[in-house]
Amino acid sequence: MKKIAVVGSINMDLVVETSKLPEKGETILGDNFFSGPGGKGANQAVAISRLGGDVTFFGCVGEDYFGTELEEYLMLENVESRIRKDPDLSTGVALVNLFENDNNIIVVSGANGYYSEDYFEKLVNELLNYDIILFQLEINEELVFRLIEKLAEYKKQIILNPAPACKIETSLVEKITYLTPNEHECQIVFDSKKPIEKIVKEYPEKLIVTHGDKGAFYSTEDKVINVSPINITDIIDTTGAGDTFSGAFAYSVSIGMPIKKSVEFANTAAGLSIRKKGAQAGMPTLKEVKDRLMVLNKEGD
Repeated sequence: MKKIAVVGSINMDLVVETSKLPEKGETILGDNFFSGPGGKGANQAVAISRLGGDVTFFGCVGEDYFGTELEEYLMLENVESRIRKDPDLSTGVALVNLFENDNNIIVVSGANGYYSEDYFEKLVNELLNYDIILFQLEINEELVFRLIEKLAEYKKQIILNPAPACKIETSLVEKITYLTPNEHECQIVFDSKKPIEKIVKEYPEKLIVTHGDKGAFYSTEDKVINVSPINITDIIDTTGAGDTFSGAFAYSVSIGMPIKKSVEFANTAAGLSIRKKGAQAGMPTLKEVKDRLMVLNKEGD
């Protein structure tokens, strides 16, 4: 099993369940509130750990209550961490509205946005000890892009989940082993309004696009493949589905699965993750994913 490093954000999620969203200037009563750990980087690290992967998380928090809570939670999830504590910045928070089996989110980055030359050099030196490095874009973009450029020189396997999305230059895309955007992020990353099927065809076995209830798309040299979503009737919270997909995909790559099996594995894990409230609460174990895959394979026979 290869060693995975996740470099990314770590937040405290503050979640409101509501039957409607307020208009500008309107106050409404929500139905429920809960808080829990989040941030795309931390979510993906937890997803990998739940599956039994060898993972270390790199990120930044403030010297505050939320930062302490998040560090302790990573320990409980058996995620090794290399966390920088910033005395001048607050720990990141995400304000999540859950409604109609979907969500919208506002993120305040806080310490996640930290970037300095010393921090860059320190990360490079540490990340050289890992085989697979998984990034997102909830931390400083320049830091992420510089790390990708540098680590590509050492032939590291690099996975980028480009969320929140921005346009990425072709020269950088070429240095990335796998990209895992959703359908909206994909069009932003490649600055294209083409159908997803056409975009993935241009990046065979590199670009894997998640598409909600349509499953996931990727391409071989010969054809575009659509991996159908698993049937989940008890949808509770979709907040962490994309992060579960990226984490599970990284795990599958770390154990040597071919891309077809990796996408099927990640797609199944993401489907299972939406049955509980909270970005990380529903992330499945390896046994849960294997059991569901076994059922799916029998149904396909």
